[in-house]
Amino acid sequence: MKIRTLPLIGLAAALLLGACASKPPATPEPEPQVVEPAPEPAKEPEISLEELAALHARVVALRKDAFELGLKDVMPSEYADAEARYVAGKTALDADDRPAAKAELEAAEPLFAALVAEGGVKVAEGRKADALAARDRALWADAETLSPEALAAADAAAADADAALAAGDAKAAIAAYRAAILAYDAAEKRSTALSVKATVDELEYGPMDPGNYELAGQKLAAVDSLLAADGEAARDAAEEALLRYRLVLAKGWELTAGKRREAAERYKLDAEAIKAQVAVKDGYAEARAVWDSAVAASSAGDNESAAPLYEQSEYMFEAVYQKAAEKRAAAEAAIQAAREKNERSAAVAERGDEQLGAEVEDQPTDATESADPASAEGGEE
Repeated sequence: MKIRTLPLIGLAAALLLGACASKPPATPEPEPQVVEPAPEPAKEPEISLEELAALHARVVALRKDAFELGLKDVMPSEYADAEARYVAGKTALDADDRPAAKAELEAAEPLFAALVAEGGVKVAEGRKADALAARDRALWADAETLSPEALAAADAAAADADAALAAGDAKAAIAAYRAAILAYDAAEKRSTALSVKATVDELEYGPMDPGNYELAGQKLAAVDSLLAADGEAARDAAEEALLRYRLVLAKGWELTAGKRREAAERYKLDAEAIKAQVAVKDGYAEARAVWDSAVAASSAGDNESAAPLYEQSEYMFEAVYQKAAEKRAAAEAAIQAAREKNERSAAVAERGDEQLGAEVEDQPTDATESADPASAEGGEE
C-alpha cells in the first residue's frame, strides 16, 4: 500500500509544479482612488438694500426729469423703452428680488439719462421758438413804445436762455426760455391793455363801469413791479388789466348801442308811419338792411359793430323820413290845390248859375214866346 501511495503523491506534486511554471505572474490590484469633492459654486456678492435704494433714487430722478420735460410725447419710443426697464426693476424691488431689481434698474438708468440729454435739447429748442413767437406778438402790440421795460426784461431772459443752451445746459435753458415767454406775454398784454384804455378814455366809457375801470388801473400798475420777482404773476396782472378794460369797453359799447338803437328806431317808426316803405321804397329798403345788420350784431353781443350800424341806420331812416314827408307834403299840397280849384270851379259855376237864373227871371214871358215862331204859329192855330 505504501508503494502505491508514493507514486501518486509525486505525480500530484509534479502536476502542481508544472501548473505553477506555466501560469503568468499575478497582476497587483490597483490602489483605491480617492475622489475629490466638487468645489462649491462661488456665492454671488450680497446686494444691499442701501445700494438698491440709491440706484432706484437716481433712476426716479431721471424719470421725473423726462416726464416733466414732456419726453413721453417728444421721444415716445425711447421713453417707452426706459419706462419698461424701470417698471420691471421696481416690480423686482418690491418682490425683494435683488439681482433682478439691480439688473433692470441699471439698464433703465442710462436709458433715462440719454433720453433726458437728447430730449432736453429738443425741448429747449422748441421753447426758444415759442419765445421768439411771443416776442413777435409783443412787438405787434407796440410793446417797444408802450411797455419798453417789460420788453427789456423779456429780452434779457431770452439772452440767458440762449447762453445756457449754447453751453449744453438744456435744463437751465428751458427754465430761462419759460421766464422769457412769461415776460413777453406780460409786455404784450400790458401794451394791449393800454391801447384799450386809450379807447375807453377817448369814448369816455370809464364812468359807465367805474368798478372795473379802477381795478384795471391797479392791475396795470402792478405789472412792472412784479416782472423782476415773479414773471407769471406779472403776466397774470397784465392779463387781468386787459380783461377789465375790455369789460369797460364792452359795457360802453352796449350802452351806446342801446342809445343809438333808440334814436334810429324813432326815425324808423316815424318813416313807417307815413308809409315811407311805399313812398321811398328803395331808400327804406337800404335803411332797413343796415338796421337788420345792427340788430344781428347786437344779438350776437357785438355791440361795437352794432353801435355804428344803428347810427348809420338812424341817418338813413331820417333821410327816408324827410323824403317821404316831402312827397307826402307835395301830394297833400296837390290835393289841396285840386280841392281849392274844384271849390273855385264850383263857386264859379254856382255864381254862373245864379247869374243865369237872374237873367231868366228878368226877361218877360210874352217876349220869350214871340221869340219862338213855331210856338207863335201854333198859338194862332
